Amino acid sequence: MVASVLPGRRGVAAPRLLEPTGKVTAREGEVLQDAFAFDEGGGKLATISLTGAGQVLLSVGAPGGKPRLTEISSFTSTPEKIFGLGGSWFVVANEGKRRAAVIDAAGRLGKITQPFDECELSFSPKAFVAVSERQEPGGNTRYAIAAYRPDGSTLLSEDTVVTGNGSIVGSEDETFLGFSNSHFSIMVEKPGGYDRKTDVRLPPQFAIRDVKTGKTGPGKTPPQLEGYLDYVRKRGEKPDLPAVIVPSSGRLGFELVGPQEKVRPIDLTLPVEDYDPTSLEQRQRGGRVLFSLLADRPGRRGGKEGGRYALDFFTLEPSSGKVTVIGEVPVEGTAAAWSAGGGKIAVMGKAAGGNREIVIYSISR
Repeated sequence: MVASVLPGRRGVAAPRLLEPTGKVTAREGEVLQDAFAFDEGGGKLATISLTGAGQVLLSVGAPGGKPRLTEISSFTSTPEKIFGLGGSWFVVANEGKRRAAVIDAAGRLGKITQPFDECELSFSPKAFVAVSERQEPGGNTRYAIAAYRPDGSTLLSEDTVVTGNGSIVGSEDETFLGFSNSHFSIMVEKPGGYDRKTDVRLPPQFAIRDVKTGKTGPGKTPPQLEGYLDYVRKRGEKPDLPAVIVPSSGRLGFELVGPQEKVRPIDLTLPVEDYDPTSLEQRQRGGRVLFSLLADRPGRRGGKEGGRYALDFFTLEPSSGKVTVIGEVPVEGTAAAWSAGGGKIAVMGKAAGGNREIVIYSISR
């Protein structure tokens, strides 16, 4: 399809409409939930539906094929998210506190994690990571990090306690700055050395503390302290990805945080004013970042060009910062849940009659 020109923006092309290649619909008497996910290769899609009898069913299979069903009602009635990892599925429930249950490749409901606040996937090492933050009497903050292998066994379970003045308990000369690498690493500040000859305290140093071992690597002094601290602050906002996209500080646009401890503006190649920055969703896809933004283009009224609202998809190559526009999916004014795997994107939508469906799109970029 040839991209259309946006009304009022001569020469600026709108993303191409992505063409559906398949869909998943609910069985009779069931309702699809927003919790769904592709496996890493995109060959299988896991979905959750609720039945009129109160059953919670996990369906796993190739889109359009006959799925394998697992009832998970004994675990939860409020499924929130699904993560595919190494052939297993982590189903997250939120009933006041989040927990996750592991369903193995044979469809067996297995181990259930301890409660946590937030969660993410790590691909190196391959793990489901659960994070909790608690304020303790006396002003300390406790960060509990638990990582689980695909079979549900524990890979890591470590707590980091930070005092009210920011120092890490057990290493009082290190100031906590934030997490990185799926919460497996902590960015810390260390006081600079003392130069006896000049009677001057040297600039502070920065280092990475390994959560599992509790050991801190060698410190270094960045050539531009202000720029490095900007990187640290923004990196800590989303530590689960090697490179993170964030809305620009104080101005319209977006920035790439990392790699190489840098913060760089990125060019969407499309008008940034079309997008709601709060709608930004991003996932790691191989060595790239796949992200979406909700577009609002009032001049568009439907037809082949699409409607006013669309979910636009992009890929970003972290080393160069180059953004490639994949295409768009029409939506009804709010961002839709989506998942990606292999060369596919699955997006939650509405079928004729108002029923929910998950539509599959193939992407080549």
